[in-house]
Amino acid sequence: MASLRHKHSLHEPWHQSIARVALPCGGVLALVVASWAVAFNGPDPVNASSSANSSIKYAVPADASDLASTTSRSDVRPPLPDEAEQDVTGAKYAIETLDLHAGPYQSSPVLTEIKSGEKVDVTGKIDGKWAEIVHKGAPRWVTAKFIKTKAQIAAQEKAKKAQQAKAEANKPLGGTPCASGSGMESGLQPDTIRVHRAVCAQFPQILSYGGVGGGGDHATGQAIDIMLGSNTASGDAIAAFAMKNARELGVSQVIYRQRIWTVQRAGDGWRPMSDRGSPTANHMDHVHVSTYGNSGSS
Repeated sequence: MASLRHKHSLHEPWHQSIARVALPCGGVLALVVASWAVAFNGPDPVNASSSANSSIKYAVPADASDLASTTSRSDVRPPLPDEAEQDVTGAKYAIETLDLHAGPYQSSPVLTEIKSGEKVDVTGKIDGKWAEIVHKGAPRWVTAKFIKTKAQIAAQEKAKKAQQAKAEANKPLGGTPCASGSGMESGLQPDTIRVHRAVCAQFPQILSYGGVGGGGDHATGQAIDIMLGSNTASGDAIAAFAMKNARELGVSQVIYRQRIWTVQRAGDGWRPMSDRGSPTANHMDHVHVSTYGNSGSS
C-alpha cells in the first residue's frame, strides 16, 4: 500500500502540488500581515469599531420631546446678579428702616429689610413712589422718599438745625422751668422768676441760687443771687446776659464784683461801689440781679 501511495504521489497533477504547498504558506503570510497592521495602525478593528460606535452614540441628538423642553435663548429671563449690578448709577442711604419689595407696588412680597443709615446701590429707576435699588446683587424696590444721598441728608440736617435755632430764638426768655426744679421760685415776682429760668437755661453749670430772704429787694421777691461757686469765670458772662436782656426780663439793676449797673444810668456802664467788708457782701462770689417785679416783656 505504501508503495502504491508513493506511486500515486509521483503521478499527482502539478496544480494540486502547488496548492498543497501554497495553503500553509498563505496562512503564515496572513499572520504576518495581521501583525504588521496591529503594529502600525493602532487598535484592532473590533475595538476601533466599538470606539466609533461610542462616538456615534453621543452625537445622536435628543429625541423630539427633549428638544421641545429646552429653553429658548430668546425667552425673557430674570436679570442675573451681575446684570443688575451693571445698572447701578450711584449710592444713597436709608433714613429709616425700610422693607425691600420684589416689585414696585405695595402688595409685592417683602423679601427683607434694611436699617436706617444703611448704604444702598441705586439704579435711577423710579416707578411712582418706588425706587429701584440693588441689594446683594439683585434688584429690589423701596419707597423713594426714604433714601437720600449724603448731600441731601446734610442739607436736611442743616435745615432742621436752622429751624430749631429759629424756634429757640423766638421762644421767650425765662419761659421754661429749670431742670433743677422751681422750689426756690417760691415768693419771687414774675420778673425774678423769668431771670432765674433764663439764666439756668443759658448757664446750666450754675446750680445754686438765692431767692426770698433778708432785706431790700430780696425781701419783696424782686431779687435773685446767682451763686457762682467754682464757676467764677462765668460771672461776667451772666452779668452781661442780664444787662443785654434787661427789657425782656424786667431787670432794673445788676451788681457784680463791687460794681453796679442800672437801667436808669445804662449809658454810664459799670460804676464802682463802696467796700462792704466781705467777698459775699461785695458780690465777688455771686451775681445779684434786681427786677421791677412784673414789667418784663417775655
